[in-house]
Amino acid sequence: MHLAQIRSRLDHERRLLARDGEVLDVLPAVTRLRAADASWHSVPFSSLSAQTANAAIAGEIEHHRRLGAAFEWKLYAHDRPPDLAQRLRRSGFEVGPREAVLVCDLTIPPPWMTGDQHATVVPVESEEQVLAFRRVAEAVFGKPYDRTAGELLAALRADSTQHRGYIACAGDEPVGIGRLYTHPDSHFAGLYGGGTLPAHRRRGFYRALVAARARDAARLGARYLIVDALPTSRPTLHRMGFQWLTDTWPCDWRP
Repeated sequence: MHLAQIRSRLDHERRLLARDGEVLDVLPAVTRLRAADASWHSVPFSSLSAQTANAAIAGEIEHHRRLGAAFEWKLYAHDRPPDLAQRLRRSGFEVGPREAVLVCDLTIPPPWMTGDQHATVVPVESEEQVLAFRRVAEAVFGKPYDRTAGELLAALRADSTQHRGYIACAGDEPVGIGRLYTHPDSHFAGLYGGGTLPAHRRRGFYRALVAARARDAARLGARYLIVDALPTSRPTLHRMGFQWLTDTWPCDWRP
């Protein structure tokens, strides 16, 4: 893979791409992205210099303060200026833990993508399954998943394939979950929220969830899988052939 070209394509999509249920505002220095119902706000892309960064940060804080809305500035390691994280922190943002952005080339399907799977993975296709997804997600990650569950339910009702949930089952018992984001104009399919209940880890459910989403991503036209990986999942994904692209940090501001 030509990683520099992939990073360039990622930046292009951060700048210009919105999925179902999202609203994009492309400004000269930043891109704003928000839910259509205004339930969340973010800055997924910026193009700044040492001379313009502080004013752009102050402008985004003032814009969201007027809305009375918290927002996330999605920072990447290759964003400029190099000290953007420190500038955001000094401006009152909480800079979260580093995540590794990993990619996998779907145009050369890896063996695990099409090989035999020992775990059953089903897509979320009903309101009952959304409830099951939420129960498992909250047990795995220890936090509320009402917003994500609402987004999955909205996608189902709109017959959208751009945000899909998946459940891994041990027999009839849901034991793992994951999500997939796609877009017909995107080179990437995003893997989000993959996890397994503690009692069922190290039994192949996580890999099966990745494989099921990879097959759907390829069917929907994506060229690459992309994932923001925490240290817990990064070793498994490396063994599956994912390559490091860059690093990212969630930077949160609250009014």
